[in-house]
Amino acid sequence: MTLRKLGRFVAQNIGRNRKNFIFAGIGIVVGVSSFVFFAALGGGIRHVVSTEIFPLDANRITVIPRKGGFSGPAGFKPLDDAGVKALEALPGVAAVYPRMRLAVPATMSLVGSRFPEEELARIARLPGVTPDIVASVKRLDLWLEIMADGIDPRLVKDEVQFGAFADPPPGQPVPFLLAKRLVELYNASFAETRHLPPISEIIIPFVPPMPLVVNDSYVNRGLAGPQENIRVRIVGTSQQALLGGITLPLDTVRALNRRFGGEAAAAHFDSAVVEARSAAYIASVQAAVRELGYGIDASQQRMADSVALAVTLVMLGFTLISLTIVGVAAVNIGHTFFMIIYERQREIGLLRAVGASRGDIRAMIHGEAALVGLAGGAAGIILGTAGCLLINLLAVRLLPKFPFKPTQFFAYPWWLFAGGMLLAVVFCLAGALAPANRAARLDPSQTLSGR
Repeated sequence: MTLRKLGRFVAQNIGRNRKNFIFAGIGIVVGVSSFVFFAALGGGIRHVVSTEIFPLDANRITVIPRKGGFSGPAGFKPLDDAGVKALEALPGVAAVYPRMRLAVPATMSLVGSRFPEEELARIARLPGVTPDIVASVKRLDLWLEIMADGIDPRLVKDEVQFGAFADPPPGQPVPFLLAKRLVELYNASFAETRHLPPISEIIIPFVPPMPLVVNDSYVNRGLAGPQENIRVRIVGTSQQALLGGITLPLDTVRALNRRFGGEAAAAHFDSAVVEARSAAYIASVQAAVRELGYGIDASQQRMADSVALAVTLVMLGFTLISLTIVGVAAVNIGHTFFMIIYERQREIGLLRAVGASRGDIRAMIHGEAALVGLAGGAAGIILGTAGCLLINLLAVRLLPKFPFKPTQFFAYPWWLFAGGMLLAVVFCLAGALAPANRAARLDPSQTLSGR
């Protein structure tokens, strides 16, 4: 039987038994649509985790000093300028970005009544800023202990939006960065409940410089030594910034550590971000870093992996439910084909009598099953995608604002739709396997004689 004739038979049989095939394909539609929905939801959640909550760069690792009997005081190999140069010399390393913690405490007081009137007037003119927000700013009375660190400006050069991120000339405000995660938490909880303006790209250029007192603490008022009053100004947000504080230029922190802690406080870095030429070099770079005697901070990776694993397990459970629905539908399709074959025994016998082989009969049944699978898979993908779009629209509009609330809860990789279609076709073919074999084994003489 030629492919053209086979296709004509398949189309005719589908048309004559379309009601039976439609009912048989409902389970395929439901199963595929649920598969698309839950797989897209899992992909969307994983995307938020990997890009917003725990952002990780595939070609970067964080190197830290490690204890363990190596050179240096008290069995501690310091990460200093020499160590940074050794890391830069490793094969496959493109750049090294050291960072250093501010070794002395600092405080910041944000008192709205002290803000200049011209600054308040500038804030009041911003889009979305209401008189209630301006009044809340005037009532602001925050006294904060500030943690700070310094970072190599090269690491964040693409994230600095408003001004230069570098050690400023004397008398000029020191630029600083806030962690994007910290800003998200502030905007979603702290600012909204206190009617304060959210931190955004619109408002950042209008935020006035803020006072920072170095070598001061509200917790321990007995600190020895002089204090230093400086002004700091926000110039952007970054995924690389300190989560629980502010991030300053590395040279600024190093100079402050030298003034308040001596040369030793300014000599040792707390960590360094090592950037490989590509992700393919990461394994060899990690091994070389360990051979130098340094450790690798994998805490972010472990947290991201834990969250991703939890999301994967939940989505896997829902996916198994979808597969179960499709499996039950495959059984239903098998029963449908058995019934249709029983009704078409004489027709199949006639085809065998005029020269159709058993393989042709199997191919005809499998073709009908594949066509049902393609139609059911397409309908399931359309239904599942429509459900995703509807739920995403309702979630964005109706769910209250919370930290890291995405504007897109679902992800649609290409393999999702291909997998849904393949799932439908494979299960339909599996359901039709036994009926096709039975149809191929029918004896033409017996079926045509009515026996």
